[in-house]
Amino acid sequence: MQSPGELRGRTISATALSAAEIVAWDALCREVPQLSSPFLSPHYALAVAAVRPHVYVCVLTRAARPVGFLPFQFRTAVHRLLRSAERVGEEMTDYFGLIAQPGLKLDASWLLRLSGLQVLNFSHLDETQAEWGLSGEEPEAGYLMRLDEPEPYWQMLRRTHKEFVTNTERRARQVEKECGPLRFTADERNWREPLDNLLRYKARQYAATGRSDLFAVGWKRALVEKLAAMREETCAGMLSTLHAGETWLASHFGLRCGGVLHYWFPVYNPEFSRFGPGRLLIKALIDHSRQMNLRLIDHGGGEARYKQECSNSAHTYYRGVWQRAGVRSLLGRAAESARWRMERAAAESR
Repeated sequence: MQSPGELRGRTISATALSAAEIVAWDALCREVPQLSSPFLSPHYALAVAAVRPHVYVCVLTRAARPVGFLPFQFRTAVHRLLRSAERVGEEMTDYFGLIAQPGLKLDASWLLRLSGLQVLNFSHLDETQAEWGLSGEEPEAGYLMRLDEPEPYWQMLRRTHKEFVTNTERRARQVEKECGPLRFTADERNWREPLDNLLRYKARQYAATGRSDLFAVGWKRALVEKLAAMREETCAGMLSTLHAGETWLASHFGLRCGGVLHYWFPVYNPEFSRFGPGRLLIKALIDHSRQMNLRLIDHGGGEARYKQECSNSAHTYYRGVWQRAGVRSLLGRAAESARWRMERAAAESR
């Protein structure tokens, strides 16, 4: 590990990043394979900072040159006072970690010290963060579709998940017979109306499953709208739609980082659920992956069956808490425990 004297940490508001720092951060996301997630892009952190307060970045420097970036946020002004942080974007964000040059090594307590933090609560810390010396506690599986295999991906699935493939193809024939030819739009440039439709049906889906509507929170809806318009290389919104004839079947809003698509918010027309529109949407993404220059579709965390059926690779995320000794650390942990209890009680009362 580098000695503390070699690294310096400067914590600033995300909106105070210099143009040179954004360029350096962006370059790491493009050039270091482990960092090719749109959620680790500087443009994602800046998008969150544009719609909610208390978003910060610790800029790590060596010899006055930036070598790493740690984005984080404080949930409230009280958390900021306690120096108790969390990942940028909280539950909206599917990756968290240090964005840094390969070879840089430091432990969590040192990173907190450099960042001026007492506590950092996180989830979605990818296993590759071990390269920088960082780890978590509670593991969760994540599933990937690596599309750059020697054989065509759908052909590979025919060998590994034959039932998924045959059922999907059968349903595609059925829906085309009833409604008309399947029509897939990979990236809706006039995204406003399709996005409104997606969020409207997503709200119904949340209500049907007893969950609170994520997008009823103003800044979260504003974030998705801001990302839908974004076209940065390391963070670009991509809204896809699938129709059969003139009938809307399914939509998906995700984020791209180069050749990586993060599968984020899918939704489908419940009136046509018998045709498995979610499956048909995934098949359409696979079929169009070459023309979209996709090499990987990342399904994020969770053990949903469809993720396992259509994926050919897996990795591990970690949840955990990094903390330093001190009264503010204890108060920060207590505040988080109280919030978790209130959220659990609210969920049980629905």
